[in-house]
Amino acid sequence: MGWNPDTSNMTMSGAPHPELDPDPPIDLNLLRVLRSVHRWRNVSRAGEELGMTQSAVSNALRRLRQRLGDELFIRSPQGMLPTARVEVLIGAVAAGLEQIEGALRPPPAFDPATSSRSMRLLGNDLAQMVFLPSLLARFNTLAPSMRLETVDAPVGEARRLLQDGRVDLALGNWPPLGEDFHRQRLFSETLVVLMSRQHPLWGRELTREDYLREAHVDYRPSGATYSHLQSLLDRTLDQEGLRREVRVIAGHALGLAAIIGSSRLLLTLPQRLAEALTAGRDALGIAALPFPSPAFTISQQWHGRAHRDPALVWLRRQVVELFGED
Repeated sequence: MGWNPDTSNMTMSGAPHPELDPDPPIDLNLLRVLRSVHRWRNVSRAGEELGMTQSAVSNALRRLRQRLGDELFIRSPQGMLPTARVEVLIGAVAAGLEQIEGALRPPPAFDPATSSRSMRLLGNDLAQMVFLPSLLARFNTLAPSMRLETVDAPVGEARRLLQDGRVDLALGNWPPLGEDFHRQRLFSETLVVLMSRQHPLWGRELTREDYLREAHVDYRPSGATYSHLQSLLDRTLDQEGLRREVRVIAGHALGLAAIIGSSRLLLTLPQRLAEALTAGRDALGIAALPFPSPAFTISQQWHGRAHRDPALVWLRRQVVELFGED
């Protein structure tokens, strides 16, 4: 019979069993002792720095000698002289400990007046017209060096962006994004009709017959917020047995005001967005929807990982102060 090596401490893959690993992870406190003794060349001074007794420092060095198989320090009239092995190790050890200790330090207090942080908001380009002007005005006053960036995305991608920390806050009529997310109501919205003031129907009450007889623009960006509103409108019309004639489908908000202002087309959209589009544009007017408008909630949502971030807590508070109804 040939020689059969003992495999009792091996896993099925041939790797050492983790419980019998001959080189378990090293205690980081031992490395802190190594760094301090190397710095001071003295066990007593190292103990004072670390808040340890001299015997505790000596015991830590003994454990580290056994772990590394090296004398580490040699006593001399000049103090504890490091061995060649320590001189090779100490740079990486000190840098690693500094990085770990830095990561564990409490973060500095957030000060919007001095922060240069960039905040990323999830919302379509029409939503920018509602939220960004007021937010930017407040940032200019309270946080002049901070930046705002907007992103639009479908629901699935939006969820991942927030989970990964690549986006900080979702604003708009987003559906609930999941159990790991926080959702705060801002205000309720209804739909209105945007039209040209040169339209034959402008200036009188819009009827269902008027609404259905005219051609419409549908704004359908790539993200989810506004398409969710369109589905609410379509369901409302279906319940009434009504159907619009959609003549134009727009994927971007750019040019919508010009299209409506120079044509007989109607655009159905949330009231605050309509007010933002008509601001400073005498050619556009807003009419009431000629049937009960579906009410919907505009909210802000964020992932649990961002819940206690001081900068993002500050951002959400600004949003509530500017747009919250309650």
